[in-house]
Amino acid sequence: MSYRLNRTDGELLIDLTDGIIDTATTDLTLIGKNYKGFGEWINENFIKLLENFASTASPTNPLTGQLWFDKQDQKLKVFDGTSFRPASGTIVNSSQPSNLTAGDIWIDNENNKLYLFDGSDLTLVGPEYDAGQGKTGFETASQLDTTDVQRTILKLFIGGTLYGVYSPETFTIPLEYSIPGLSVDPLDTNFPKRQKLYKGFNVANQEEETGSTGFWYNGVATSSKALVDDAGIVRQAESFLPSNSNGVTTGSLRIKNSAGLSVGVGDTEYAVLKIAGSTTLLETQQSNTDLALRVRTGSSFLNAVYIDASASRIGMFTTSPNTTLDVNGDVNVRGNFSVQGETLFIDATTLRIQDKNIELGITDDSTEADDATVDGGGLILRSLNGSKDFLYQVNTESWSSNQNINLISSLAIPNPSIKVDGVTVLNKTSLGSTVISALGLSRIGTLTELDIDYLNFDANKISSSNSGIQLEAVGGNKNVVSANTRITGVSDPQAAQDAATKNYVDTEIASVDILISIDISGLSDPDDVFTNFGPTNSIATILDALKAPNSVVQGSFAKIFTVSYDNSVASGIIVSVASDNSGVLQVAYENVRDATGTGTESVVQSIVANSTASGAVTLTPTRYVYTYQSSGVSWSFVSRVAV
Repeated sequence: MSYRLNRTDGELLIDLTDGIIDTATTDLTLIGKNYKGFGEWINENFIKLLENFASTASPTNPLTGQLWFDKQDQKLKVFDGTSFRPASGTIVNSSQPSNLTAGDIWIDNENNKLYLFDGSDLTLVGPEYDAGQGKTGFETASQLDTTDVQRTILKLFIGGTLYGVYSPETFTIPLEYSIPGLSVDPLDTNFPKRQKLYKGFNVANQEEETGSTGFWYNGVATSSKALVDDAGIVRQAESFLPSNSNGVTTGSLRIKNSAGLSVGVGDTEYAVLKIAGSTTLLETQQSNTDLALRVRTGSSFLNAVYIDASASRIGMFTTSPNTTLDVNGDVNVRGNFSVQGETLFIDATTLRIQDKNIELGITDDSTEADDATVDGGGLILRSLNGSKDFLYQVNTESWSSNQNINLISSLAIPNPSIKVDGVTVLNKTSLGSTVISALGLSRIGTLTELDIDYLNFDANKISSSNSGIQLEAVGGNKNVVSANTRITGVSDPQAAQDAATKNYVDTEIASVDILISIDISGLSDPDDVFTNFGPTNSIATILDALKAPNSVVQGSFAKIFTVSYDNSVASGIIVSVASDNSGVLQVAYENVRDATGTGTESVVQSIVANSTASGAVTLTPTRYVYTYQSSGVSWSFVSRVAV
């Protein structure tokens, strides 16, 4: 008969058949009647209960009220019929749970907020900002100062950024306890500078505080002790100019308006200093009112510039100008001076011009004229006896004068000259060195000396400043020297067509290697021919007889080709042995009894030379080249080479 298993509330869970186990209905193994080996399953069920089904995955067949220990979250959870929830009453979820009970705590893990549920209302514990807004609001903190005293302060955050700090006292913060986001004290003398909190509210990032940006309090204050400008300078009440009484300032005054500064008496405006476009104007505002620029001289004033508005005249150090510009005193013009009239008269006995240049040919619009326009321009000195001119002529591209030009010697320039590009081309006594052509010359006076290229002609001597003189005969033989003179100082020739000196020819002939061929058979000085170099002394004696060592250039070589048959080995001898007369050796045989005594053997009886036979004999000579060198006194052996 099967087991009928019911829930705690009496509801049937399963009708368990005999002899089987069930693992699909619950997370415990249900054992049917008479199931063999049931002990293992019962023990494992107890273990699961002891562990609360501890696993990283939730039980697959939970019953309402079943406990499960979540090994991943390290929390004990209970199945509420729908899902497993923490048994502690704290729920972590990104959305508000729908099955909250009194005392539950919900952590919104998306916005990082904590809520309490009292059975009817869900109350926010904190923080008041969500994760997307960033840290916003006041934070109470303890701050250590440089005297090791803990100060309680209040920090103001908006969107995760520190905007200010309330402090009950003024104190300096040590570097190691600096507040992130708070500016350093610009007046701190330490390096690096430290932060400082003043009593009251302190704006955090003072470095970005300006007159238009930064953290400000907006509204109306009943009073203020001072104003602070963008540079952080404190302005007290005495720093401002009053508008209804006299004021004094130690700084400059700037008006940022083109209407400028107006001066008047009462409501009558007399003068205005203003800007029109980019032009600065000083205007009189009343009709026909004069304008004066005064200077103080002693205890009185003097009108330095006086403008007569009704007469349109300007006076310099005079209040009664008679012309458009009336200057009472000397005039010194330091800039350009332009006269637009047709004629300029200067009625003065002396004309002095400080500028070192006098420019001519400038047109009325201050531009330069072309060559056709300035043709004939220059200097003209008027005279009843005819003008003296120095004028530029375009057709000749040069300056022309109707007068002589006389260069006069002086102490500064004792020998005046005419120069081209700074180089003298002509003076009183000579042409300059740069004058290299005079094609029009037809006659030159008697010259005491003449240089042509590298050659110098002086009296009866021709010399050269280069490496030498080359003489070439043209049109037949030429006598270049007299019969009783010699050409001396000639260098040794270098090229094939160079002239050769006597010494060069003698030396070349004397230094030619001496070549001799001799037979040295029988020579024996020294006699160790085969252990040394042969009869070197005998050969030297023969060489000395043929060519004395002092008859050649010291160091010259003599080479002797030698042939010797001494100690030659005969080769090619043909030795033949025969019993007749055809061999070189004649052999005779004799028959004798053999060793057994039963027969005879033919043996050689004698061998003699056959005087009638002939043979070939070849002697091989030894050949060497002996080399000797002259010391000027004797011949010295140098080497021997077999050939």
